[in-house]
Amino acid sequence: MWLLLLLLLLTPALINGFPLVMDDSIAYSGEGVGWIRSNTAAVLIAWPYRLFGYWALPLFNATLTATAWLLLCRGFSPSAPFVLALPVALLSLQPLYASAVLVDVWFFSAIALLIVAVRWRSPFLAMVSGILLSGHASGLLLILPFSLLAAVAFRNLRVLAMPALAIATLLVVNTALEHKYFPDVPRLGQTFLASRLFSIHPELLTRQCERSGDTTLCAAADYVVRLQTDPANAGRRDFFWDIARQFPQGFQLSHFEQQHARPIIMDGLTYKPMETASVVAGDFLSLYVPDTTLDFIPVLTEPMPDGFYQSAQPQGLWQNEAVRGLCTVLRYALYLLTAIATLRGWQWLTRDERIWIILLLMLSLGNDLLFAIISGPPDRYHHRILPLLGLIALIAISAIRRSRATTSSTCRRLAPSAS
Repeated sequence: MWLLLLLLLLTPALINGFPLVMDDSIAYSGEGVGWIRSNTAAVLIAWPYRLFGYWALPLFNATLTATAWLLLCRGFSPSAPFVLALPVALLSLQPLYASAVLVDVWFFSAIALLIVAVRWRSPFLAMVSGILLSGHASGLLLILPFSLLAAVAFRNLRVLAMPALAIATLLVVNTALEHKYFPDVPRLGQTFLASRLFSIHPELLTRQCERSGDTTLCAAADYVVRLQTDPANAGRRDFFWDIARQFPQGFQLSHFEQQHARPIIMDGLTYKPMETASVVAGDFLSLYVPDTTLDFIPVLTEPMPDGFYQSAQPQGLWQNEAVRGLCTVLRYALYLLTAIATLRGWQWLTRDERIWIILLLMLSLGNDLLFAIISGPPDRYHHRILPLLGLIALIAISAIRRSRATTSSTCRRLAPSAS
């Protein structure tokens, strides 16, 4: 079953003839050490990249994800048949992201390993979870409240031991990698939120231009307004990349992070707050609408190996309406399965299982809300939590099976007495 799941997770890449990629994928590939993206992936995949090229990260993703499902089924709910991980993984679109040169699929594995670490009291799994969480800047923002809520829900501070170890590992890994490999790469934590705000209100750049005297920001504000008129940019909240390319000398990301990001954020918090909140709410709800959007566009701005140009992606396969419609059908089937299984199995769930389900639901909503606030509506940020909904369905299904097994056993014991 593990091998079947591994094959399922790699199927989109095999159909495509090359791993699925997007702009910035080079930073995750193992080639991109020094790029402004995931430090962990760039270093971790650097050696396998020498052997497998762009296939290195998808192979790692698929192996990691299949193993996480196995550990969950064995360590969390032994009564749940592992075979159910196959349809659940498919409905949650995991094969698309396991087959991609991205680390979004790591989030599920990190949470899965952390849950098993708490249940098994395994420091090793907690540290692996921390390493995986370090692969994305949102890891700490989500795992910290999740861990605190778990301790409150279970009314046991010892529950915090494994999450604390995971968080410590995350911080150590990020600090060590930045010091050794990325000392000159700017951290863009504030830039993302500032961009989120000035992509909604370009005049925030003009206001900062007037405060600081940096005339490039005034030109950037006009440029953002022009970009917003293009229908292809509808919903985008990351125009700082476009500005950096348009004004390579005047708009340096490191300088913007240090000098301009915080003032724009502070100004943006009080500038037309109702309009900002309306946009955030719209972006949050847009993650659930039927119009699935995939980031695997046909034309990339970064250089790619020849294998990419011979694959199906440049032909527009992953932007095809039929493919996107299929993704929507699978996603909504997962929503329905999770809702029905949870409602049907709630009465047979143990107290611990109910707590985990509530925590996973809160984590999923928190993930979507976080990205609606700081990043905007790219669907992949929502898709990465779909497997957590699948896990909820799996827990509920195992409870239903457990109740039926108990009922069947009781009937068999009573049958001789009745006869």
